[in-house]
Amino acid sequence: MRLPAGTERTETGGLDEMYTARERVLAALNHSQADRVPLALGGSWYGVTDNLYFNVLKKVGLEPSVPPFRPKLSHTVNYYDDRLLSALDVDIRHIWLGFSENGAPPSGGGTDNWGIEWVETEGYRGAKSHPLANATIDDLDKYNWPGMEGLDRGQIRARIQEIRRSGEYAIAGRAVNSYGLFELCCLLRGHEQFNVDLLIEPDFARALVEKVADVFYRLTDCYLDAAGQDIDILELPGDDYADNRGLMISPQLFREFFAPHWQRLIALIKSRSPEIKVVFHSDGAISALLEDLIAIGVDVVHPLEPLPVTDQAAVKQAVQGRLVILGGVDIKEALSGSRDAIAVEVRQRLANLAQGGGYIFAPSNHLQHDIPPENLITLYREASELGRYPLTF
Repeated sequence: MRLPAGTERTETGGLDEMYTARERVLAALNHSQADRVPLALGGSWYGVTDNLYFNVLKKVGLEPSVPPFRPKLSHTVNYYDDRLLSALDVDIRHIWLGFSENGAPPSGGGTDNWGIEWVETEGYRGAKSHPLANATIDDLDKYNWPGMEGLDRGQIRARIQEIRRSGEYAIAGRAVNSYGLFELCCLLRGHEQFNVDLLIEPDFARALVEKVADVFYRLTDCYLDAAGQDIDILELPGDDYADNRGLMISPQLFREFFAPHWQRLIALIKSRSPEIKVVFHSDGAISALLEDLIAIGVDVVHPLEPLPVTDQAAVKQAVQGRLVILGGVDIKEALSGSRDAIAVEVRQRLANLAQGGGYIFAPSNHLQHDIPPENLITLYREASELGRYPLTF
């Protein structure tokens, strides 16, 4: 039976200890335990793709859907529904600057506000061209870098007020851009060419990264103007530095070309809103960069994927008290299996990552259309029940 908003049973079954959703999240962000592990869904890299969203709505009896937060349907994840989050006991609500939609191609493809042309195949977009593939360092000053035009700060404020009216939830700012420094430079230049640049054309690579970082800096400044005092969590643009085996670039290259710009961006956030916790996303086996992320001021890492080369429990022990882990939940096998398999997955992630606090339960990536809707419901139901502190496994 669902309890009244803002109350939770303690491990003894009483109602004497009460946590709001926001208090539960803040406890995790500060490396401590509340009544249960907080739950997240709907962020920049852990949302619900559209087809699955509609299927889940039918399963829980929530129709029709809300309007898409991306009106151009420029992504596979275009809906954010607080009703569904409430049904799943999710503790975080998100806001969005809207920059990437403002200049994004509509569904089907086109050119975005970075000048990258996209094509769509079976619902997924891929870059058709790389506008700076043949550029020289002098060309970078002439390039039409994105501006801040069309950003609606009033829409952000209205969204915050909507969240405040609905309950005491933690508020997370979705990333200002879909791709981070490394990935966006690869899209602008071409993946192979940019990796060559890092090694044999370092001046060009350094200048390109700086141009992209400057746009991120201006976007983040705009975000903080609109909502800085109301955000508990801010997600940086996601940047995949690893695959399933390990890093795709060396730690030395990360420190030389990317870390200073991420550090500058985090310093801006902290100078404007010191209480905000900053989230850094990279898919893959990212463990070798975690100390670097801590050094530049990252508070939360997503997703620490459950990979054969990653010992989640050992990583958690190594960063305990210094880095919060968000995510970690397998979406490739467990969520396509039985209810028992999902319960096993939830227990495993909680055992690896939740002991002692400092963990927020979430998928490792966007939940795809081939996941049975009842499995998503089961995942969050199991996490809500099994994640009660003190953990018993």
